[in-house]
Amino acid sequence: MSRPLKLIAIILAVLVGLMAIAIGIFAATFNPNDYKPQLIRLVAEKKQRTLSIPGDIKLSFFPKLGAQLGAASLSERQSQEEFASVQQARVSLALLPLLRKQLVVDKISVDGLQARIRRNADGSTNFDDLLEQKSEEESSAPAEPAREPFAFDISGLNIDHANVRYDDLQAKRHVEVTNLKLETGKIANGVASDFTLAADVKSNAPAIAARLKAKSGFTIDLEQKRYALRGADAEIKGQLLDFTDALLRFSGNADLQPAAKQFALDDVKLDASGKLKAQALTLRLEAPKLALSDTAASGGKLKGEAKLVEGARNITANFSAPSFEGTPQAFKLPSVLLDMVIREGKLDANAKLAGSISGDIDKMLFQSPQLKMTLAGKQDKVAIDGTLTTPLTANLKSKRIELPNIGAAFTLPNPAGGNLKLNANGNVRLDMAKSDLDAALKGKLDESSFDAKFGMSSFSPAAYSFDIDIDRLDADRYLAKAAPASAKPAGQAAGQAAGQAAGAGKAAPAKPLDLSALRELRAKGTVNIGALTLHNIKASKLHATLNAGAGKVEVNPLKANLYGGSASGSVSATATATPRFALKQNLSGIDVGALLKDASNKNPIDGRGNVVLDVTSTGGGFDQIKKSLDGSARLELREGAVHGVNVAQAVRNAKAKIGELRGQSVTETGTGSTAEKTDFSELTGSFRITNGVARNDDLSVKSPLLRVGGAGNIDLGAERLDYLAKVTVVSTLQGQGGPELQSLKGLTVPVRLSGPFTAIGWRIDFAGLVKEAAKEKIEEKKSEIKEKAREEINKQLKGLFGK
Repeated sequence: MSRPLKLIAIILAVLVGLMAIAIGIFAATFNPNDYKPQLIRLVAEKKQRTLSIPGDIKLSFFPKLGAQLGAASLSERQSQEEFASVQQARVSLALLPLLRKQLVVDKISVDGLQARIRRNADGSTNFDDLLEQKSEEESSAPAEPAREPFAFDISGLNIDHANVRYDDLQAKRHVEVTNLKLETGKIANGVASDFTLAADVKSNAPAIAARLKAKSGFTIDLEQKRYALRGADAEIKGQLLDFTDALLRFSGNADLQPAAKQFALDDVKLDASGKLKAQALTLRLEAPKLALSDTAASGGKLKGEAKLVEGARNITANFSAPSFEGTPQAFKLPSVLLDMVIREGKLDANAKLAGSISGDIDKMLFQSPQLKMTLAGKQDKVAIDGTLTTPLTANLKSKRIELPNIGAAFTLPNPAGGNLKLNANGNVRLDMAKSDLDAALKGKLDESSFDAKFGMSSFSPAAYSFDIDIDRLDADRYLAKAAPASAKPAGQAAGQAAGQAAGAGKAAPAKPLDLSALRELRAKGTVNIGALTLHNIKASKLHATLNAGAGKVEVNPLKANLYGGSASGSVSATATATPRFALKQNLSGIDVGALLKDASNKNPIDGRGNVVLDVTSTGGGFDQIKKSLDGSARLELREGAVHGVNVAQAVRNAKAKIGELRGQSVTETGTGSTAEKTDFSELTGSFRITNGVARNDDLSVKSPLLRVGGAGNIDLGAERLDYLAKVTVVSTLQGQGGPELQSLKGLTVPVRLSGPFTAIGWRIDFAGLVKEAAKEKIEEKKSEIKEKAREEINKQLKGLFGK
């Protein structure tokens, strides 16, 4: 080695040695922990926050300049509440690159980070004071000459056991990221690297409770403001919105240049699956190429598939769109196709939606001149077909979607058998920003003309509104009929009858009512129907207002013209563990016989008048509802008849028996039939109903010949009667059996009525009847004696006073 080189080497060695000695002396004499009080005081003075550093600060000087920090925490501004803390942090810098104005950071490690970030209702945050803010003087001062920037280079980043909570009081949103772990390779300008990320995420809006995992290669170009991902693979698993067991996976490549408005995606695949209550859903979408700049827009063929399975229901949908070229201001997908197959039991149908879509990406405005959906298939042997057409406009910037001119014509299966025809026109408007949907449809369902308006707001949970007008509706046309009993051979029928007799009282319980859907229902609206037939009951000018919420549905008012009179009142159902029901109705001027005949095909009573009902009940089935009825009722009827028993005939039989009695105890019994009846000109009575049993104590039945009072029970649940009627023959000789009963005028006949409604039995106690007759005679004799005594006294008084 030449002497100059040796001299230079010696000088460098001496300099390095002196530097090492200087660093050693500095490290031995300098303790950064001595400056912690000044640092804590500075933070308190400048930021009004409390900085706590209970652990030691350790420094390193060679070959890297670095610091290691133990536990530390920072409070909220002007509060002792914790804002952020760490268990441990370490960072170091390479010394020699600093001389070249290059910032080369060794691996940064942060362990046990805890942070709570908050946005207040006024939009301010709890970290605004930590951001650098220039004063007015600094803002107005001349700009300093630009300094030569440092090169940006981090060998790696490691964050472990981190928990971050974000409270957005303005949007009423709370997000928690826990168990966060992030590892990266080299982070430097224009250098390819990679990262892995894992965390648990919880949020209330949208509802999320899931585990997030992601890994990808990445490149950051700060000079070009370009960010690229390659081979990205991310998944989130858990609860997403209302979906349980949800899995959302994304893979592909991305090249993003926001400042230049250039975005490119390729080989993108999106897979999703989850359960929505009893529904299992899967979704797959593939986009091989999608590029967007301020002057061009292009994409490869898009395709996707979705499946829904719920019990026997299986729905599969396939989506496709061709490759396209255009500009962000004017692009067009010439043909978009959605093909859906629906299978469930005997239903096998296919729906296709086709049309072109054009738009302006800059304005986020999309439209279709005409979308057409066709429906074809069959349910059992009933054909299904129809079409729906509509234009489409979608403004994603204002979040509004409109279907301004819907035309629908469908032939669909009728639940009662055969098919039904629907023809309608209308429009739909969706405002996603306001969570609001409005729809209007007008048309015909078979022979019924309707004009309906529907609305939905606050999509989660949804709140519905409606206003429906129908000219006439035969609802029985759409109610499924019970399958008729098939004919059986005589021997088989006899054997079945014997088995039924042996197992009487052990019939399988009816399927309980399921009101669980009402628990989440929120709805309000009105229905007006000009003429309605429902379960063979006929009404006109029906008006109903429905309110549903908090698990309760109430129709109030419920008004209609009904069988020559009117009805008004309310009805409600509450979806508690055991469903509750309530009914209040005032029926005025109703033909009760015709109503009962149509409703139940039974005619227990005829007459026209008023009925007042105020009852409540609980139960999951119809039998339970009848047996738990509580409340009150009142009848006021005119010119009718009670079917099932002929009281006049029973009293006529009593007349024939009275002369034969010689003190012995004799009774007369019989069983009524639907062919027998007791006429009346007026019937009134009130009832107290407890546990399905109606108690009456004030019955008043009047006819031209009879007066009937009484008391007893009517078991509505068991459909049985236990009643004591007291029948009195009046002097009028007109009406049912009048001439034959004239000799019993003024006599009260006790008639015991009991048994099932279909065969009411009657019984008369003749011994009691004779006793009653004798009592009547005694009373007559008493009156006669009193009258004679009064006449004798009057005669004596006249003789005494000579007048």
